[in-house]
Amino acid sequence: MSKLTILWERTVAKRPPSSLLRKQLREKILERIERLQLTQADAAERLGISSAQMSRLAGNQDIFSLDRLADVATGIGLTVRMTATRSYHGG
Repeated sequence: MSKLTILWERTVAKRPPSSLLRKQLREKILERIERLQLTQADAAERLGISSAQMSRLAGNQDIFSLDRLADVATGIGLTVRMTATRSYHGG
């Protein structure tokens, strides 16, 4: 295992689970915007967010809560589902 992999795993382990969920949802939103061939200005208007917020969203800045991202995703035609399962950690 490389030093970079170990560092990445340690960094990811320190993030709260909601951080990963927000990242995944942001990625899906951006994929949908690209698929619809919307400009950032058009996407911002359609999603009800400011151009500055759209720019930060496109720049992968973690500025929205999970709830707000779910609202944004729904506004662009995505369905958001969450599944909770029991975590097994060797015990």
